[in-house]
Amino acid sequence: MPLPLSRRQFIASSTALLSASYFPWAWARTHSPKLPIPALVDGTSGVPVDLEIRTGQWQFKTGVTTPTLGFSQNYLGPTIRTRQNSELTLHYKNTLDEPVAVHGHGLHVPGDVDGGPQLAMAPGESWQPTLSIVQRAATCWYHSHTHGSTGRQVYSGLAGMMIIDDEHSDSLPLPKQYGIDDLPVIIQDRTFDAQGNLVYSLNDAGEDGWLGETVVINGAITPVTHVPAGKIRLRILNGSNARFYVVGFVDKRTFHKIATDGGLLPAPVALTTTEMGPGERCEIIVDMADGNPAELLTLFEDEVDEDGEGLINSLLSIFSKSDKTTAKPSLTLLVDQKLTANTEPLPEQLSTISRPKESEIKNTRDFILEMDGAENNGGGHGHHGLMDMTINKAAMDMDTINEQVKLGEWERWRIRSDQGEHPFHIHGCSFLIAKIGGEAVPLAQQGWKDTVAVDDDGWSEVIVRFDFPATSKHPYMYHCHILEHEDRGMMGQFTVS
Repeated sequence: MPLPLSRRQFIASSTALLSASYFPWAWARTHSPKLPIPALVDGTSGVPVDLEIRTGQWQFKTGVTTPTLGFSQNYLGPTIRTRQNSELTLHYKNTLDEPVAVHGHGLHVPGDVDGGPQLAMAPGESWQPTLSIVQRAATCWYHSHTHGSTGRQVYSGLAGMMIIDDEHSDSLPLPKQYGIDDLPVIIQDRTFDAQGNLVYSLNDAGEDGWLGETVVINGAITPVTHVPAGKIRLRILNGSNARFYVVGFVDKRTFHKIATDGGLLPAPVALTTTEMGPGERCEIIVDMADGNPAELLTLFEDEVDEDGEGLINSLLSIFSKSDKTTAKPSLTLLVDQKLTANTEPLPEQLSTISRPKESEIKNTRDFILEMDGAENNGGGHGHHGLMDMTINKAAMDMDTINEQVKLGEWERWRIRSDQGEHPFHIHGCSFLIAKIGGEAVPLAQQGWKDTVAVDDDGWSEVIVRFDFPATSKHPYMYHCHILEHEDRGMMGQFTVS
Protein backbone atom coordinates (compact mmCIF):
# COMPACT_ATOMS: atom_id res chain seq x y z
CA MET A 1 0.00 0.00 0.00
CA PRO A 2 1.24 3.53 -0.67
CA LEU A 3 2.64 5.65 2.14
CA PRO A 4 0.33 8.30 3.63
CA LEU A 5 0.18 11.53 1.69
CA SER A 6 2.03 14.45 3.22
CA ARG A 7 0.27 17.80 3.35
CA ARG A 8 2.46 19.07 0.51
CA GLN A 9 1.86 15.96 -1.60
CA PHE A 10 -1.86 16.10 -0.97
CA ILE A 11 -2.18 19.77 -1.93
CA ALA A 12 -0.04 19.19 -5.02
CA SER A 13 -2.45 16.49 -6.17
CA SER A 14 -5.63 18.13 -4.90
CA THR A 15 -6.82 19.29 -8.32
CA ALA A 16 -6.99 15.73 -9.61
CA LEU A 17 -8.60 14.47 -6.42
CA LEU A 18 -11.22 17.19 -6.32
CA SER A 19 -12.15 16.66 -9.96
CA ALA A 20 -12.52 12.97 -9.23
CA SER A 21 -14.44 12.67 -6.01
CA TYR A 22 -14.05 15.21 -3.25
CA PHE A 23 -15.88 18.42 -2.29
CA PRO A 24 -17.58 19.67 0.90
CA TRP A 25 -20.44 17.33 1.78
CA ALA A 26 -23.13 20.05 1.92
CA TRP A 27 -22.79 20.42 -1.87
CA ALA A 28 -24.55 17.08 -2.29
CA ARG A 29 -27.71 18.14 -0.49
CA THR A 30 -28.33 21.20 -2.61
CA HIS A 31 -27.06 20.14 -6.02
CA SER A 32 -27.21 16.37 -6.27
CA PRO A 33 -29.72 14.33 -8.25
CA LYS A 34 -32.07 11.77 -6.80
CA LEU A 35 -30.61 8.27 -6.61
CA PRO A 36 -31.85 6.30 -9.64
CA ILE A 37 -33.42 3.01 -8.57
CA PRO A 38 -33.38 0.40 -11.36
CA ALA A 39 -36.79 -1.08 -12.11
CA LEU A 40 -37.55 -4.28 -10.18
CA VAL A 41 -38.58 -7.23 -12.36
CA ASP A 42 -40.22 -10.37 -10.93
CA GLY A 43 -38.30 -13.37 -12.20
CA THR A 44 -40.64 -15.91 -10.58
CA SER A 45 -43.77 -15.18 -12.63
CA GLY A 46 -43.06 -17.87 -15.22
CA VAL A 47 -42.93 -15.22 -17.94
CA PRO A 48 -39.53 -14.72 -19.61
CA VAL A 49 -37.72 -11.56 -18.50
CA ASP A 50 -37.09 -9.53 -21.65
CA LEU A 51 -33.66 -7.91 -21.74
CA GLU A 52 -33.08 -5.96 -24.94
CA ILE A 53 -29.43 -5.08 -25.38
CA ARG A 54 -29.57 -1.61 -26.89
CA THR A 55 -28.06 1.82 -27.24
CA GLY A 56 -29.37 4.66 -25.12
CA GLN A 57 -28.92 8.20 -23.88
CA TRP A 58 -28.24 8.90 -20.21
CA GLN A 59 -27.64 12.01 -18.11
CA PHE A 60 -24.82 11.36 -15.67
CA LYS A 61 -24.61 15.13 -15.33
CA THR A 62 -27.80 17.20 -15.32
CA GLY A 63 -28.47 18.61 -18.78
CA VAL A 64 -25.63 16.69 -20.45
CA THR A 65 -26.65 13.68 -22.55
CA THR A 66 -24.22 10.78 -22.90
CA PRO A 67 -24.46 7.88 -25.40
CA THR A 68 -24.69 4.62 -23.43
CA LEU A 69 -25.72 0.96 -23.56
CA GLY A 70 -28.29 -0.80 -21.42
CA PHE A 71 -30.56 -3.79 -20.92
CA SER A 72 -34.11 -2.66 -21.81
CA GLN A 73 -33.27 0.80 -20.50
CA ASN A 74 -30.90 3.60 -21.34
CA TYR A 75 -28.15 2.67 -18.88
CA LEU A 76 -27.57 -0.49 -16.82
CA GLY A 77 -30.42 -2.98 -16.53
CA PRO A 78 -33.38 -3.71 -14.28
CA THR A 79 -32.93 -5.52 -10.98
CA ILE A 80 -34.14 -9.09 -11.48
CA ARG A 81 -35.61 -10.72 -8.37
CA THR A 82 -35.88 -14.48 -8.19
CA ARG A 83 -36.09 -17.24 -5.56
CA GLN A 84 -34.38 -20.43 -4.53
CA ASN A 85 -36.09 -23.52 -6.01
CA SER A 86 -37.64 -21.58 -8.88
CA GLU A 87 -36.96 -21.29 -12.59
CA LEU A 88 -35.85 -18.04 -14.19
CA THR A 89 -36.10 -17.57 -17.95
CA LEU A 90 -34.22 -14.66 -19.50
CA HIS A 91 -34.80 -13.50 -23.06
CA TYR A 92 -31.87 -11.49 -24.37
CA LYS A 93 -32.10 -9.78 -27.75
CA ASN A 94 -28.99 -8.16 -29.19
CA THR A 95 -29.92 -5.02 -31.13
CA LEU A 96 -26.32 -3.76 -31.29
CA ASP A 97 -24.07 -3.98 -34.34
CA GLU A 98 -21.52 -6.12 -32.46
CA PRO A 99 -21.58 -9.48 -30.64
CA VAL A 100 -22.58 -9.59 -26.97
CA ALA A 101 -22.33 -12.39 -24.39
CA VAL A 102 -24.04 -11.95 -21.00
CA HIS A 103 -22.83 -13.75 -17.86
CA GLY A 104 -24.83 -14.39 -14.70
CA HIS A 105 -22.14 -13.49 -12.16
CA GLY A 106 -22.51 -15.49 -8.96
CA LEU A 107 -25.11 -17.93 -10.28
CA HIS A 108 -24.78 -21.67 -9.70
CA VAL A 109 -25.85 -22.91 -13.12
CA PRO A 110 -24.46 -25.29 -15.79
CA GLY A 111 -21.93 -24.02 -18.30
CA ASP A 112 -24.41 -23.94 -21.18
CA VAL A 113 -26.47 -21.22 -19.44
CA ASP A 114 -23.63 -19.47 -17.58
CA GLY A 115 -23.19 -16.88 -20.31
CA GLY A 116 -19.51 -17.26 -21.07
CA PRO A 117 -17.91 -15.81 -24.20
CA GLN A 118 -18.75 -18.93 -26.26
CA LEU A 119 -22.42 -17.93 -25.96
CA ALA A 120 -22.07 -14.55 -27.67
CA MET A 121 -25.09 -13.35 -29.64
CA ALA A 122 -24.36 -11.96 -33.09
CA PRO A 123 -26.10 -8.70 -34.06
CA GLY A 124 -29.83 -9.36 -34.31
CA GLU A 125 -29.67 -12.69 -32.48
CA SER A 126 -31.49 -13.69 -29.29
CA TRP A 127 -30.66 -16.08 -26.46
CA GLN A 128 -33.22 -17.51 -24.02
CA PRO A 129 -31.68 -19.53 -21.18
CA THR A 130 -33.84 -21.06 -18.44
CA LEU A 131 -32.01 -21.14 -15.12
CA SER A 132 -32.91 -23.46 -12.25
CA ILE A 133 -32.15 -21.38 -9.15
CA VAL A 134 -30.98 -23.71 -6.38
CA GLN A 135 -28.63 -21.54 -4.34
CA ARG A 136 -29.28 -19.64 -1.14
CA ALA A 137 -30.31 -15.98 -0.97
CA ALA A 138 -27.64 -13.69 -2.44
CA THR A 139 -26.97 -10.48 -4.33
CA CYS A 140 -25.65 -11.38 -7.80
CA TRP A 141 -25.36 -9.48 -11.06
CA TYR A 142 -25.35 -9.91 -14.81
CA HIS A 143 -23.00 -8.21 -17.25
CA SER A 144 -21.34 -8.40 -20.64
CA HIS A 145 -18.75 -11.14 -21.02
CA THR A 146 -17.91 -10.64 -24.70
CA HIS A 147 -14.43 -11.88 -25.51
CA GLY A 148 -12.08 -8.92 -25.93
CA SER A 149 -14.86 -6.34 -25.47
CA THR A 150 -16.09 -6.95 -21.92
CA GLY A 151 -14.45 -3.84 -20.48
CA ARG A 152 -15.84 -1.44 -23.08
CA GLN A 153 -19.35 -2.91 -23.03
CA VAL A 154 -19.64 -2.96 -19.23
CA TYR A 155 -18.20 0.57 -19.07
CA SER A 156 -20.90 1.70 -21.51
CA GLY A 157 -23.66 0.25 -19.31
CA LEU A 158 -24.16 -3.48 -19.86
CA ALA A 159 -24.61 -4.54 -16.23
CA GLY A 160 -27.48 -5.06 -13.81
CA MET A 161 -28.23 -6.50 -10.37
CA MET A 162 -29.94 -9.78 -9.55
CA ILE A 163 -31.41 -10.64 -6.13
CA ILE A 164 -32.09 -14.20 -4.99
CA ASP A 165 -34.43 -14.73 -2.02
CA ASP A 166 -35.12 -17.87 -0.01
CA GLU A 167 -37.38 -18.93 2.86
CA HIS A 168 -34.65 -18.48 5.45
CA SER A 169 -33.82 -14.91 4.42
CA ASP A 170 -37.56 -14.14 4.32
CA SER A 171 -37.83 -15.19 7.97
CA LEU A 172 -35.14 -12.78 9.18
CA PRO A 173 -36.14 -9.25 10.32
CA LEU A 174 -33.98 -7.56 7.68
CA PRO A 175 -35.04 -4.59 5.51
CA LYS A 176 -36.92 -5.87 2.45
CA GLN A 177 -38.67 -2.83 0.88
CA TYR A 178 -36.85 -2.53 -2.44
CA GLY A 179 -35.95 1.05 -3.24
CA ILE A 180 -37.00 2.26 0.23
CA ASP A 181 -34.98 0.50 2.93
CA ASP A 182 -33.40 -2.17 0.68
CA LEU A 183 -31.31 -0.25 -1.84
CA PRO A 184 -29.23 -1.38 -4.83
CA VAL A 185 -25.94 0.55 -4.83
CA ILE A 186 -23.93 -0.02 -8.02
CA ILE A 187 -20.56 1.73 -7.72
CA GLN A 188 -18.73 2.59 -10.94
CA ASP A 189 -16.08 5.08 -12.00
CA ARG A 190 -16.31 6.95 -15.28
CA THR A 191 -14.32 9.56 -17.20
CA PHE A 192 -16.08 12.10 -19.44
CA ASP A 193 -14.80 14.38 -22.18
CA ALA A 194 -15.78 18.05 -22.52
CA GLN A 195 -18.97 17.10 -24.39
CA GLY A 196 -20.02 14.61 -21.71
CA ASN A 197 -19.14 11.47 -23.68
CA LEU A 198 -17.70 8.45 -21.90
CA VAL A 199 -13.94 8.17 -22.42
CA TYR A 200 -12.60 4.62 -22.75
CA SER A 201 -9.76 2.90 -24.59
CA LEU A 202 -8.45 -0.60 -23.97
CA ASN A 203 -5.27 0.36 -25.85
CA ASP A 204 -4.66 3.26 -23.46
CA ALA A 205 -5.49 1.40 -20.24
CA GLY A 206 -2.54 1.23 -17.87
CA GLU A 207 -1.33 -1.87 -16.08
CA ASP A 208 -3.98 -1.27 -13.38
CA GLY A 209 -6.82 -1.31 -15.93
CA TRP A 210 -9.09 1.57 -16.90
CA LEU A 211 -9.57 3.88 -13.91
CA GLY A 212 -12.31 6.48 -14.21
CA GLU A 213 -12.10 9.93 -12.63
CA THR A 214 -15.66 10.27 -11.32
CA VAL A 215 -17.58 7.91 -9.05
CA VAL A 216 -21.17 7.25 -10.12
CA ILE A 217 -23.83 5.40 -8.12
CA ASN A 218 -26.55 3.73 -10.21
CA GLY A 219 -25.45 6.08 -12.99
CA ALA A 220 -25.67 9.30 -10.93
CA ILE A 221 -22.98 11.58 -9.52
CA THR A 222 -23.28 12.21 -5.76
CA PRO A 223 -26.99 11.28 -5.60
CA VAL A 224 -29.32 11.70 -2.63
CA THR A 225 -32.13 9.41 -1.51
CA HIS A 226 -34.69 9.55 1.31
CA VAL A 227 -34.94 6.59 3.65
CA PRO A 228 -36.89 5.64 6.79
CA ALA A 229 -35.58 6.39 10.29
CA GLY A 230 -34.57 2.80 10.90
CA LYS A 231 -32.33 0.10 9.53
CA ILE A 232 -31.31 0.46 5.87
CA ARG A 233 -29.90 -2.37 3.79
CA LEU A 234 -27.41 -1.40 1.10
CA ARG A 235 -26.70 -4.08 -1.50
CA ILE A 236 -23.36 -2.78 -2.74
CA LEU A 237 -21.88 -3.95 -6.03
CA ASN A 238 -18.45 -2.84 -7.15
CA GLY A 239 -19.34 -2.65 -10.83
CA SER A 240 -16.19 -0.75 -11.79
CA ASN A 241 -13.90 -2.15 -14.45
CA ALA A 242 -10.73 -1.99 -12.37
CA ARG A 243 -11.12 0.22 -9.30
CA PHE A 244 -10.74 -1.07 -5.73
CA TYR A 245 -12.62 0.90 -3.07
CA VAL A 246 -12.66 1.40 0.66
CA VAL A 247 -16.30 2.03 1.58
CA GLY A 248 -17.37 3.84 4.74
CA PHE A 249 -19.22 6.90 5.98
CA VAL A 250 -18.18 10.53 6.44
CA ASP A 251 -19.00 10.48 10.17
CA LYS A 252 -17.15 7.17 10.60
CA ARG A 253 -20.33 5.56 11.89
CA THR A 254 -20.41 1.84 12.53
CA PHE A 255 -22.38 -0.33 10.15
CA HIS A 256 -22.92 -4.09 10.06
CA LYS A 257 -21.87 -6.27 7.17
CA ILE A 258 -24.41 -9.08 6.79
CA ALA A 259 -23.54 -10.72 3.46
CA THR A 260 -20.73 -11.36 0.99
CA ASP A 261 -20.94 -12.33 -2.70
CA GLY A 262 -22.73 -15.63 -2.19
CA GLY A 263 -25.09 -14.85 0.67
CA LEU A 264 -25.50 -14.15 4.35
CA LEU A 265 -22.59 -14.27 6.77
CA PRO A 266 -22.93 -16.47 9.86
CA ALA A 267 -23.42 -13.33 11.98
CA PRO A 268 -23.37 -9.54 11.48
CA VAL A 269 -19.88 -8.01 11.58
CA ALA A 270 -19.50 -4.46 12.93
CA LEU A 271 -17.22 -2.30 10.75
CA THR A 272 -16.41 1.30 9.94
CA THR A 273 -14.91 0.52 6.51
CA THR A 274 -14.93 -2.39 4.08
CA GLU A 275 -12.75 -3.01 1.03
CA MET A 276 -14.29 -4.05 -2.28
CA GLY A 277 -12.60 -5.19 -5.47
CA PRO A 278 -14.20 -5.19 -8.93
CA GLY A 279 -17.01 -7.73 -9.17
CA GLU A 280 -17.46 -8.12 -5.42
CA ARG A 281 -20.75 -7.57 -3.62
CA CYS A 282 -21.59 -7.04 0.02
CA GLU A 283 -24.70 -6.21 1.98
CA ILE A 284 -24.49 -3.80 4.89
CA ILE A 285 -27.00 -2.49 7.43
CA VAL A 286 -26.76 1.14 8.51
CA ASP A 287 -29.01 2.40 11.31
CA MET A 288 -30.69 5.75 10.54
CA ALA A 289 -32.70 5.92 13.77
CA ASP A 290 -30.83 9.04 14.95
CA GLY A 291 -32.30 11.00 12.04
CA ASN A 292 -28.91 12.29 10.89
CA PRO A 293 -27.80 12.03 7.26
CA ALA A 294 -25.50 9.15 6.39
CA GLU A 295 -22.97 10.05 3.73
CA LEU A 296 -21.38 7.08 1.98
CA LEU A 297 -17.76 7.46 0.93
CA THR A 298 -16.14 5.34 -1.75
CA LEU A 299 -12.45 6.08 -1.33
CA PHE A 300 -10.04 4.88 -3.99
CA GLU A 301 -8.04 2.11 -2.33
CA ASP A 302 -4.74 3.34 -3.76
CA GLU A 303 -5.31 6.61 -1.87
CA VAL A 304 -5.78 4.92 1.50
CA ASP A 305 -2.76 4.21 3.67
CA GLU A 306 -2.02 1.29 5.94
CA ASP A 307 -3.46 2.72 9.17
CA GLY A 308 -7.01 2.00 7.98
CA GLU A 309 -8.01 5.66 7.98
CA GLY A 310 -5.89 6.89 5.11
CA LEU A 311 -7.30 9.66 3.00
CA ILE A 312 -9.97 10.42 5.61
CA ASN A 313 -7.22 11.40 8.04
CA SER A 314 -5.31 13.30 5.36
CA LEU A 315 -8.42 15.32 4.56
CA LEU A 316 -9.17 15.86 8.24
CA SER A 317 -5.69 17.14 9.01
CA ILE A 318 -5.78 19.62 6.14
CA PHE A 319 -9.36 20.87 6.00
CA SER A 320 -11.07 20.20 9.34
CA LYS A 321 -10.59 19.98 13.08
CA SER A 322 -13.89 18.16 13.60
CA ASP A 323 -14.52 14.43 13.65
CA LYS A 324 -15.84 14.59 10.07
CA THR A 325 -14.02 14.51 6.79
CA THR A 326 -14.87 17.12 4.16
CA ALA A 327 -14.77 14.53 1.39
CA LYS A 328 -17.77 14.67 -0.92
CA PRO A 329 -19.92 11.58 -0.37
CA SER A 330 -20.76 9.31 -3.28
CA LEU A 331 -24.28 8.79 -1.89
CA THR A 332 -26.23 10.66 0.79
CA LEU A 333 -29.05 9.05 2.79
CA LEU A 334 -31.54 11.56 4.22
CA VAL A 335 -34.20 10.53 6.74
CA ASP A 336 -37.88 10.90 5.90
CA GLN A 337 -39.89 10.35 9.07
CA LYS A 338 -43.03 9.59 7.03
CA LEU A 339 -41.57 6.35 5.66
CA THR A 340 -42.22 3.09 7.51
CA ALA A 341 -39.06 2.14 9.39
CA ASN A 342 -37.58 -1.24 10.26
CA THR A 343 -36.56 -0.92 13.92
CA GLU A 344 -36.09 -4.64 14.59
CA PRO A 345 -32.76 -5.60 16.20
CA LEU A 346 -30.32 -7.42 13.97
CA PRO A 347 -30.33 -11.19 14.50
CA GLU A 348 -27.30 -12.52 16.34
CA GLN A 349 -27.14 -15.38 13.84
CA LEU A 350 -27.82 -14.95 10.13
CA SER A 351 -26.88 -18.30 8.60
CA THR A 352 -25.01 -21.55 9.06
CA ILE A 353 -21.95 -22.31 6.95
CA SER A 354 -20.45 -25.79 7.01
CA ARG A 355 -16.85 -26.06 5.87
CA PRO A 356 -15.60 -29.34 4.40
CA LYS A 357 -13.19 -31.47 6.38
CA GLU A 358 -9.59 -31.55 5.19
CA SER A 359 -10.07 -35.19 4.21
CA GLU A 360 -12.86 -34.17 1.84
CA ILE A 361 -10.57 -31.91 -0.22
CA LYS A 362 -9.47 -34.13 -3.09
CA ASN A 363 -7.24 -31.91 -5.21
CA THR A 364 -5.13 -28.74 -5.13
CA ARG A 365 -4.57 -26.41 -8.09
CA ASP A 366 -2.23 -23.41 -8.31
CA PHE A 367 -2.86 -20.30 -10.39
CA ILE A 368 -0.39 -17.44 -10.88
CA LEU A 369 -1.70 -14.25 -12.49
CA GLU A 370 1.04 -12.70 -14.60
CA MET A 371 1.48 -9.16 -15.88
CA ASP A 372 4.63 -9.78 -17.89
CA GLY A 373 3.44 -12.15 -20.60
CA ALA A 374 4.94 -12.29 -24.07
CA GLU A 375 3.84 -10.04 -26.91
CA ASN A 376 0.46 -11.12 -28.24
CA ASN A 377 0.83 -13.72 -30.96
CA GLY A 378 -2.87 -13.97 -31.76
CA GLY A 379 -3.77 -16.29 -28.89
CA GLY A 380 -7.44 -16.17 -29.81
CA HIS A 381 -7.91 -12.55 -28.80
CA GLY A 382 -5.40 -10.45 -30.80
CA HIS A 383 -5.22 -6.89 -29.54
CA HIS A 384 -2.78 -5.45 -32.04
CA GLY A 385 0.44 -6.14 -30.17
CA LEU A 386 -0.80 -5.39 -26.65
CA MET A 387 1.12 -7.33 -24.03
CA ASP A 388 -0.57 -10.57 -23.06
CA MET A 389 -1.72 -10.91 -19.49
CA THR A 390 -1.68 -14.54 -18.51
CA ILE A 391 -2.54 -17.17 -15.90
CA ASN A 392 0.06 -19.91 -15.48
CA LYS A 393 1.87 -18.48 -18.54
CA ALA A 394 -1.16 -19.03 -20.79
CA ALA A 395 -3.26 -16.27 -22.32
CA MET A 396 -6.94 -16.91 -22.91
CA ASP A 397 -7.56 -19.05 -25.99
CA MET A 398 -11.15 -19.91 -26.91
CA ASP A 399 -9.96 -23.25 -28.30
CA THR A 400 -8.03 -24.36 -25.20
CA ILE A 401 -9.38 -26.02 -22.04
CA ASN A 402 -6.91 -25.19 -19.28
CA GLU A 403 -8.29 -27.31 -16.44
CA GLN A 404 -10.57 -30.32 -15.99
CA VAL A 405 -12.48 -30.58 -12.71
CA LYS A 406 -14.52 -33.44 -11.27
CA LEU A 407 -18.19 -32.81 -10.57
CA GLY A 408 -19.11 -32.59 -6.88
CA GLU A 409 -15.58 -32.85 -5.43
CA TRP A 410 -14.07 -30.30 -3.05
CA GLU A 411 -10.83 -28.73 -4.26
CA ARG A 412 -8.32 -26.23 -2.92
CA TRP A 413 -7.40 -23.48 -5.38
CA ARG A 414 -4.30 -21.44 -4.51
CA ILE A 415 -3.97 -18.12 -6.30
CA ARG A 416 -1.39 -15.35 -6.32
CA SER A 417 -0.05 -12.71 -8.70
CA ASP A 418 3.42 -11.87 -9.88
CA GLN A 419 2.71 -8.19 -9.23
CA GLY A 420 -0.14 -6.07 -7.96
CA GLU A 421 -3.62 -6.80 -6.65
CA HIS A 422 -6.21 -8.65 -8.72
CA PRO A 423 -9.82 -9.74 -8.09
CA PHE A 424 -9.97 -13.43 -9.06
CA HIS A 425 -13.42 -14.69 -10.10
CA ILE A 426 -14.58 -18.27 -10.68
CA HIS A 427 -17.73 -19.03 -12.66
CA GLY A 428 -20.49 -21.44 -11.67
CA CYS A 429 -19.88 -21.60 -7.92
CA SER A 430 -19.44 -20.00 -4.56
CA PHE A 431 -16.33 -20.76 -2.51
CA LEU A 432 -14.99 -20.27 1.00
CA ILE A 433 -11.74 -18.37 1.51
CA ALA A 434 -9.18 -20.33 3.55
CA LYS A 435 -6.32 -17.80 3.42
CA ILE A 436 -5.75 -14.31 2.04
CA GLY A 437 -2.13 -13.70 1.09
CA GLY A 438 -1.14 -16.52 3.41
CA GLU A 439 -2.91 -14.88 6.35
CA ALA A 440 -6.05 -15.70 8.35
CA VAL A 441 -9.40 -14.64 6.90
CA PRO A 442 -11.21 -11.74 8.65
CA LEU A 443 -14.72 -12.43 9.96
CA ALA A 444 -16.20 -10.13 7.33
CA GLN A 445 -14.81 -12.39 4.57
CA GLN A 446 -15.86 -15.72 6.09
CA GLY A 447 -18.95 -16.07 3.93
CA TRP A 448 -19.60 -17.56 0.52
CA LYS A 449 -17.67 -15.77 -2.21
CA ASP A 450 -17.08 -15.97 -5.95
CA THR A 451 -14.45 -13.23 -6.23
CA VAL A 452 -11.36 -12.86 -4.04
CA ALA A 453 -8.61 -10.23 -4.02
CA VAL A 454 -5.15 -11.76 -4.54
CA ASP A 455 -1.72 -10.15 -4.68
CA ASP A 456 1.98 -10.91 -4.73
CA ASP A 457 2.42 -11.09 -0.93
CA GLY A 458 1.49 -14.77 -0.68
CA TRP A 459 -0.93 -17.45 -1.72
CA SER A 460 -4.64 -16.90 -1.26
CA GLU A 461 -6.57 -20.15 -0.92
CA VAL A 462 -10.20 -20.94 -1.61
CA ILE A 463 -12.13 -24.16 -1.02
CA VAL A 464 -14.51 -24.80 -3.90
CA ARG A 465 -16.90 -27.43 -5.27
CA PHE A 466 -18.74 -27.45 -8.59
CA ASP A 467 -22.19 -29.03 -8.61
CA PHE A 468 -23.09 -28.50 -12.27
CA PRO A 469 -21.47 -29.70 -15.50
CA ALA A 470 -19.56 -27.53 -17.93
CA THR A 471 -18.51 -29.06 -21.25
CA SER A 472 -15.69 -28.16 -23.61
CA LYS A 473 -18.30 -26.51 -25.82
CA HIS A 474 -19.59 -24.40 -22.91
CA PRO A 475 -16.81 -24.30 -20.30
CA TYR A 476 -16.64 -22.19 -17.16
CA MET A 477 -14.16 -19.33 -16.85
CA TYR A 478 -11.73 -18.26 -14.15
CA HIS A 479 -10.19 -14.84 -14.58
CA CYS A 480 -9.06 -11.54 -13.19
CA HIS A 481 -12.08 -9.26 -12.82
CA ILE A 482 -10.09 -6.20 -13.78
CA LEU A 483 -11.87 -6.24 -17.10
CA GLU A 484 -8.96 -4.89 -19.12
CA HIS A 485 -6.79 -7.71 -17.76
CA GLU A 486 -9.50 -10.20 -18.73
CA ASP A 487 -9.78 -8.72 -22.22
CA ARG A 488 -6.00 -8.91 -22.62
CA GLY A 489 -5.87 -12.61 -21.77
CA MET A 490 -5.82 -13.07 -17.97
CA MET A 491 -8.49 -15.74 -18.15
CA GLY A 492 -8.72 -19.51 -18.47
CA GLN A 493 -11.34 -22.14 -19.24
CA PHE A 494 -12.27 -25.32 -17.38
CA THR A 495 -14.70 -28.18 -17.71
CA VAL A 496 -16.64 -29.95 -14.96
CA SER A 497 -17.68 -33.56 -15.47
